Amino acid sequence: MGLAIAILLMVGTLAAQPDPVVTCRLRASALTNTVIANTSAERRGGLPNGNVMVLWKAKLSNGHVVSGSCEASPKTGRVVRLGEDSVDTKRAYRITPGEAERICQREARARVSPGNVLPDAVFLPRTSTKSMYRVGWQYGSMAGTIRKGRCDIDSATGRISKFDVSHGW
Repeated sequence: MGLAIAILLMVGTLAAQPDPVVTCRLRASALTNTVIANTSAERRGGLPNGNVMVLWKAKLSNGHVVSGSCEASPKTGRVVRLGEDSVDTKRAYRITPGEAERICQREARARVSPGNVLPDAVFLPRTSTKSMYRVGWQYGSMAGTIRKGRCDIDSATGRISKFDVSHGW
């Protein structure tokens, strides 16, 4: 009986611990929209709270290199903080017009939803620029348009910079 317990304790200590470097590399790859093969990470020491600091670099498809750091727990491998160095403010990739439509749909539903229905959204290419996408949205019914408006979305970050609603029910 004692031998079985000793073996179980030994197996428990040999269980693989999550690697914070690998976890940080995966999260950095997702943050920069690059493949994992073009992302590298290395441990850079411990912090007073017991977490480790990991520095990462990602080579983007256009050849630019983006770097940053993350703080991760060595026990769980969980990334506590993930950041990108702000030396280069130009983003190397942009969201697609389809992603801008989905962002605007979710925002319109959150702000003016007459139910749990997603509004119709359409990308407006003639009024959009390279740095700002404009998306029109509307809630329609059998009788016509219930409510409509538009979103101005930063094409580099995907954040809504302006949200307009026409107040005609």
